[in-house]
Amino acid sequence: MSIVLADSHAHLDMPEFAPDQAAVVARATEAGVALIINVGIGLENSSQVLATARKFPGVFATVGVHPHGVKALTDGDLEALSTLARDPKVVAVGEIGLDFYRRRSPEEVQRQWFRRQLEWASGLGQPVVIHTRNATAATLEILRDHKRRLHGGVMHCFGGSYEEARAFLDLGLHLSFSGTLTYPAAGPLREVAKKIPLDRVLVETDAPYLPPQPWRGKRNEPAYVAATARLLAELNHLSFEEVARLTFQNTLTAFDLDVGAQFMAPETARPHTENRKRKTGNTS
Repeated sequence: MSIVLADSHAHLDMPEFAPDQAAVVARATEAGVALIINVGIGLENSSQVLATARKFPGVFATVGVHPHGVKALTDGDLEALSTLARDPKVVAVGEIGLDFYRRRSPEEVQRQWFRRQLEWASGLGQPVVIHTRNATAATLEILRDHKRRLHGGVMHCFGGSYEEARAFLDLGLHLSFSGTLTYPAAGPLREVAKKIPLDRVLVETDAPYLPPQPWRGKRNEPAYVAATARLLAELNHLSFEEVARLTFQNTLTAFDLDVGAQFMAPETARPHTENRKRKTGNTS
């Protein structure tokens, strides 16, 4: 059985990848990573993320503003992002959310723009990619307020308790595990990973950040998502091939993608239509 993996969260347009972005994508393909979700964190970055997605058939984009940057966000910026979001290679709004650890934007401003971006995603009919750090209670409160309007989404780099996992799952979200799952101190998180239904689990790199244990201290890249999938397989007493297949399919589901055709080249991608599945690949 051939290995087909998805990296559900990477940042291919960070400066760390400027010298060799194409080579990074090629190495991912060689490692069996057939799908990469390239995640936006701001207006300028989201434009770059979309441009990169259009260069590589197996790369798709999200657009949005990270909580660190919302202090400078304007209504005009949201309008500009809405233009980007209509592109057929954009599959979600994100990454958005709350970060009360670094507080690079005031907490109340973060809350305001998290709500605004959730409403925006609802209007677009798009799932959301959510960042939360030291802010789980506030994140859950806001998500529960928007539960009826959510079109699904992903809790990026999940690192919480089983009770928190269940709360996010109850909102219809998927949970994505990063390379942190492989760290020696992540025993409690590994116990959580054993209990979560595997049809709601994704794997990610968050590249260039958070490399799995074998590459600690080095730049992370999408090819390394295999290490997290391998550990997830071990934890659940399954084969690596099975977990690769499951997490790939879950990524398609989370981002409302269809495997009915080969990955589309950017020039042949069809115009975006709300709530229509976008064809991406064939796992056979």
